[in-house]
Amino acid sequence: MSCCTGVESQVSKPTVLIIGGGFGGLGCAVQLVKNGGAKDKNVILVEKNEYFSIGGMWQFVWNSRLQMEDVKWPLKKANLPGIDVRTKTAVSKWIPNENKVILSNKKEIKYQHIVVSCGVVADPKDVPGIENTVNICSESHVERQKKEMKELVEKAKTEKVTFCLAISVNPYKCPPAPYELTFLVDEYLRNAGVRDNARVILTAPVDWTMPPNTKPVILEAFKEQDIEFMPNKALEKVENNKLFFKDGSDPLECTTLWSIWPIRAPDFVQEAGLDINAKGTVNVENKVTNTIPNVPGAHIIGDACRVPFGQAGLPKAGEFAWKMGVSVADAISGKTNPADRKGNCAAEAGFGKGFILTPNFSDVCNDPENGKPKVGIEKTEKGTALKVDWCNEYLKEIFGENVNPVDLK
Repeated sequence: MSCCTGVESQVSKPTVLIIGGGFGGLGCAVQLVKNGGAKDKNVILVEKNEYFSIGGMWQFVWNSRLQMEDVKWPLKKANLPGIDVRTKTAVSKWIPNENKVILSNKKEIKYQHIVVSCGVVADPKDVPGIENTVNICSESHVERQKKEMKELVEKAKTEKVTFCLAISVNPYKCPPAPYELTFLVDEYLRNAGVRDNARVILTAPVDWTMPPNTKPVILEAFKEQDIEFMPNKALEKVENNKLFFKDGSDPLECTTLWSIWPIRAPDFVQEAGLDINAKGTVNVENKVTNTIPNVPGAHIIGDACRVPFGQAGLPKAGEFAWKMGVSVADAISGKTNPADRKGNCAAEAGFGKGFILTPNFSDVCNDPENGKPKVGIEKTEKGTALKVDWCNEYLKEIFGENVNPVDLK
């Protein structure tokens, strides 16, 4: 660092700056280590939190199978030799035409390559009143979820109640999440012996928010559990736990209302002079390496990007963000490999059961003109166990033996 300018620079090694220590950023960092890139490059990873967490594990907290601290893993224990990991470090400004970022501590970092894996922020302004509801994609709302479920059970012991999970926007962070959580709410109420007194509803702003072939399988399971699905219900506003819809249909009054809030890329991305799409994110130029149009040396991965395909774009959370990070690391390392965009997602459906989703968008990325997506879905009796196994595989990849695996009580 220059004591005169406060700007970090590396003369002997090119600097790779990774913004974000979630799935995408860590996938890139792990692959750079595997490629030997941490030896011939100055690799810096900055993350505003001190820990890594997996949103798909938070449901184990609100339904009292784990504590919140059980699903947080300190990034200082990450097995990333040669990488400068800086936690509690946020980006306040990004200046792409100068290859520079300014951190929240006023320090500046110059780079040759930047990997933006910063995730998204909630932006509830488009649906007035939704900010008063639980956002199932927010870590800070998990304890509130636990509290509200206990209150709902107590009320259901003496009167009829309605639980609703409202999807306000499409796309959102994890396509199966609202379906999965609705099943788990059903399970929670059945275990408490109050399901007969409760309506359980999921609303969506479009006909279906996942690949079409998943619809009959999941709706059949909804019917078996007496879960109501209300499609094409775009939200106008929320008032006092009552949903108002843009189609002018009757408002839906809820005892307990959870939702998925609208999202967008963080301010430092919005203000960087990039082309921001209507979804508040950044379209990638190359579907394999996630380059940003007209910004040399820059890549954007995970929730803050959009990989154009159809109306919603390709999935980009969790495992897909990780694999985007791998492709970007290979590109930075000078390797030309086809994209692996295969996923293996275990979604819970209550009482240990679930669905195995096997989306494959590799051909779409490698051959954008002709590639077609493939999405498999099948029922399983081991939904919970498979989900935990999936989590533990990634923990081992990131931390080695430095953290304990998830072990449900």
